[in-house]
Amino acid sequence: MERYYAEVLSFISRSVGCRDKAENIVQEAYTRLLSNRTNKQSQDDNHQRALFFTTAKNIVIDHYRRSKKFAEPVEIELIAPTDFEPEAKLASQQQLNLLYTCIDQLPLKTKQAFVLYKFKNLSYQQVADQMGISVSMVEKHLAIAMLACRDTLKK
Repeated sequence: MERYYAEVLSFISRSVGCRDKAENIVQEAYTRLLSNRTNKQSQDDNHQRALFFTTAKNIVIDHYRRSKKFAEPVEIELIAPTDFEPEAKLASQQQLNLLYTCIDQLPLKTKQAFVLYKFKNLSYQQVADQMGISVSMVEKHLAIAMLACRDTLKK
């Protein structure tokens, strides 16, 4: 079994990610195997090797389970989203009302392009086709509308 020690150590080191922990685990596996060893030395090498690997792997699993079982429970503070706070809801509603007022005051073609693009989710090309104008004109109308909305929200 001594000849498999380095091989098992390398395997367990990769599993646990720490050479010191791996050495402790492999040492424990080696000790268990020696204490449970019978007087029969006739076990073939493959059986001893497999038993060594399996014992070490099972010890890793046991350590993992124990660490999960006794891990400190994480306290989660339940905080309601700020969207549900009355002040935030009122502020959002006021901003929305300002935007609707701003959109209503836009020139007719700019308002139409903005509504088709933002509220109807049409592409620039679809807005242009529906309004009978070019795509670059749609871009200009949308730029004007977006600037107006931005300026309204800044105030």
